Amino acid sequence: MAEAHPVGFRWAMKARERGAQIIHVDPRFSRTSAMADMHVPIRAGSDIAFLGGLIRHVLHTGAYFKEYVLAYTNAATLVNEDFKGPEDLAGYFSGWDPESATYNPETWGYEGGQMAAPAGMREHSTQAFTEQVAAGMMQGPVKRDESLEHPRTVFRQLMRHYARYTPEMVERVCGISQADFQRVADALVANSGRERTTAFCYAVGWTQHAAGVQMIRAAAVLQLLLGNMGRPGGGILALRGHASIQGSTDIPTLYDLLPGYLPMPKARAGEYDLATYVKSNGAERGWWETSTSTRCRC
Repeated sequence: MAEAHPVGFRWAMKARERGAQIIHVDPRFSRTSAMADMHVPIRAGSDIAFLGGLIRHVLHTGAYFKEYVLAYTNAATLVNEDFKGPEDLAGYFSGWDPESATYNPETWGYEGGQMAAPAGMREHSTQAFTEQVAAGMMQGPVKRDESLEHPRTVFRQLMRHYARYTPEMVERVCGISQADFQRVADALVANSGRERTTAFCYAVGWTQHAAGVQMIRAAAVLQLLLGNMGRPGGGILALRGHASIQGSTDIPTLYDLLPGYLPMPKARAGEYDLATYVKSNGAERGWWETSTSTRCRC
């Protein structure tokens, strides 16, 4: 961040002056490491195991923000009875079809709910984005257990899945000593909760990795458990190039996008006025939801 995002890193330095702790997890020691309170060398590509270890620590020590988890996540929701994890399927996830090399999402659903649209692995490659907005969202009166004790709650499924990510496993896979791992875990927990929040900043090390999606989703799971999403000072910040990639996606420097990832009007679709544009690109739910007043809520 210090080298590639100097404008943004200025604010990290200002936060440090006010008492914030900066932990830099990276295979190499860089200018960012030199300015951080702690540099954690990690074996390249092993980030999922490191994040998994932190998730396990939060779950098994009871350090999660329970009120936040109940209010803003699906942790208390019950999954279907036919859901199976990789422990039950020799490493595969529930719904895998080897013949088509796709996943059937029906077993991923919540008890009492229905999926709004199929969300198989190849959906994004075979459908336009506007055709699959809100795919996979649940509808209906799903069942919940606010005590988080039911074995089929998402919370208990998380505990079961991440039980394997012990400090010993993190040390073996990531090359991070158990002492350093514990120091990071303690700092993360101490700086999360009702009064404080922690932010994760990642760059193309995650974005362009073969398992980058899984890494970022694991970070999201961790931040949701700690209550660090949707609150000042929290979140997961994508450092994708303040003058290149970020500008291309968030402001109109790409020919086919408007701010907010909205598509440019298409003459071939007759989008010559706002009403036609909204009708073509809106959806009943999701990011591009169309309200009854024919305006796009984006």
